[in-house]
Amino acid sequence: MTFQYGSNDPQIKNPFKQEGLLYLASGTIILLLGVLSLFVLRNQLVETGQAAGWLNLVICLILITGGVAYVTKGLMQIFRFYVGRGIPSSISRNVARSEKHVFEANLVYQPEELDQMLTGRKNITFREPSTLLDRLIYSIFPKMIFLPYSMRNFMHVLIQNTGYSVIALLFYWLALLSGSLGLTQLSKSSFSSWLGMGLAVCLLLLWLFNKLSAKHTNSFRLLGSKGTLVWVIVLSILVPGAGELALRQGIEFPDAPFHPILHLIALYLIMPLLAAASIVLAKFRSELYEPKTEISEFREHWQENVHPKDFFRSLDMELANLRYKEFPNRVYRELSPNLNMEGSMDKGCFVGDTIQETQPVYEEIAYPPMFQQLRLYIAIAGHVLVVLSAVLLFLLNRQYIDGLVWSRLFDGIYFPLLLWIFGSAAQTLAHLYWAEMHFTSYLIHFQGEGTYTESKLSVGMAITDSTRSENTIVRTSFSPWLLVTRLVTSTQASSGSGNLAGPRFVTSMHKADDLLDHLVGKIRHYLGEREVIATTVSNKDLQSIQTLYAFNEAAPSKEATTSLKQPELKKSINRRGDADPNGDNSN
Repeated sequence: MTFQYGSNDPQIKNPFKQEGLLYLASGTIILLLGVLSLFVLRNQLVETGQAAGWLNLVICLILITGGVAYVTKGLMQIFRFYVGRGIPSSISRNVARSEKHVFEANLVYQPEELDQMLTGRKNITFREPSTLLDRLIYSIFPKMIFLPYSMRNFMHVLIQNTGYSVIALLFYWLALLSGSLGLTQLSKSSFSSWLGMGLAVCLLLLWLFNKLSAKHTNSFRLLGSKGTLVWVIVLSILVPGAGELALRQGIEFPDAPFHPILHLIALYLIMPLLAAASIVLAKFRSELYEPKTEISEFREHWQENVHPKDFFRSLDMELANLRYKEFPNRVYRELSPNLNMEGSMDKGCFVGDTIQETQPVYEEIAYPPMFQQLRLYIAIAGHVLVVLSAVLLFLLNRQYIDGLVWSRLFDGIYFPLLLWIFGSAAQTLAHLYWAEMHFTSYLIHFQGEGTYTESKLSVGMAITDSTRSENTIVRTSFSPWLLVTRLVTSTQASSGSGNLAGPRFVTSMHKADDLLDHLVGKIRHYLGEREVIATTVSNKDLQSIQTLYAFNEAAPSKEATTSLKQPELKKSINRRGDADPNGDNSN
C-alpha cells in the first residue's frame, strides 16, 4: 500500500506543477495534430493511394497516442501529490512490529552496512566510476561522484552515448580523409555515402535503445559497462576496412539515394548541447551539499544495581519518545538482548544491539535562482523539440504523390525520431532535478555488553520486626556504546502511485551531540530512580502493617521482653551463686 492515511500526515508540496503544465501544453498540441491527421486521412487515401493512406494512419495513431500520453502525464503531475505515513522508503528492511508486513523493493543498504558506516565513519554510497569515459569526466569535475545514483546514471548513459558517437565520427572522418588523400578508394565510390547512412542509422539506434529515461536511470545500483568501448573501436575500424577490401576486389556498390550530411550535422549539433546542459546542472548540484561523515559517539563503563535488560528497555523507551508526529521509528536491527548464564544461576554475561532511524522529515532543497531558471529552460527546450518532431512527422509524411520516395521516407522518420529522442532526454534531465527530495533523520546504533552477578539483600530481620523485605540484587557491569548521526538522504519522487517509494540514498552524515546527550541523560535518570529494596506504597498495606504492629506491641512476648529490662526483675531471677550486680559474691 503506497498511501497510508493517518491523522498526522507529512506536509510535502507537489514539486511537479511546472513540469505538469509543460507536459499538458505539449501534449495538447500533439493531440491536435493527431486529430487533424485523422480529418485529412480520407483525402489522403483518395489522392495518394492506399499505401500512403496506411502510412498516414500509422502517423495518426502515433500522434494521438503520444498526445494522450503527454496530457495524462501532465494531469497526473498537476493533481494532488499524495503522501502517506509510510513515506519515504526505508534505507534498509524495516523489522518493526507494525511494519513487518510491508514489502519495500528498493532497499539500498543492509543492516551490516549501516553498522559499518557508523562504526567506520564512512559512506559506502559513493563509489568510484568504473568506465574509462566516466573517469575522464569525473577527473575534470571530481565532486560529481557525490551525486545521487539517478543523476550519476544519467551522466553515465549520456557520456557513454556521446563518447561512442564521437569515436565513430573520428573513424568516419579518417576514412574520408584517407580517400581524399588517395590512400584508399573509399571516396571514389558511393561506399562513403552508404557508410555515412550506416553511421547515422547506428547512432540513432544507439541513442534510441540506450535511452535516457527516468525509469532507466532511477536505480539503486550504478550502471556500468565494461568492454563495450573496445567493440565500438573495432567495428569503427573493420567496417571501412571491409569496404576498402571489397572495392579493391572490384566489387561495385550501387548509388546511394542521398548523402546523409544533414542528418549527421543535426545529430552532432544537438548532442553537445545536451551534454553541456547535463554537465552544468550536475556541477551546480554537486556544489550544494558537503558530503560529511561525522558521528557522535558515547562510550563508558557503568556499574549499577539493575537487571541487564533494564539498560536496553530504558533506551528503547527513550527512542520511542523521539517520534515525529507519532510516526514510528524505522527499526533496522531489532533490540533483543541475550543473557548467558556462566555455570550457575547467579552470574553470567549479556550482549545486545539495535539500529533505528527516526521518521525522515522533508527538507526543501535551496536551489539558487540561476539553477532553477536553467532547469526550466532545459525542460522547455525538451518539450519544444518533441513538439517539433510531431510537426515534422505531420508535415513531411503528407508529401507523397502516387508512391513512396525513399529519401523523403528516411527524412520523415529520421528527423522526427532524432528530435523526439533528444527532446525526451532533455525532459528527463530537468525531471531528475525537479524530482529530487531531501529528508533529514537520526540514525542511532546502540550496542552494549557486560556481566552480572546476583546477591541477597534482606531488611527487617530482627526478632522485634513485624515486616521484612528480602530482595535479589543484580549487580551489573555494563559497557554501552552509542553512535548517533543526523542523516541527509536523497530520493527521486514520481507521479501517481508509489510517488516516494523509490530508493533512498545517504548523502551526508552530521554530528548529533544534542540528541546523544539527551539519550544518555535520560538513561542515567532512569537508572538513578530505580528502587533496589521492595517496599509497599498502598495505603491499605500501610494500614495493615500498622495493625500488625499494634498486635505485636500487645503480645505477651513483647511484655516479657519489656520486663526483662527492669532492675528488680533482673535481681529476682538471678541464680544462686551468680555475681551480685554490686560485685558482692557472699551468700
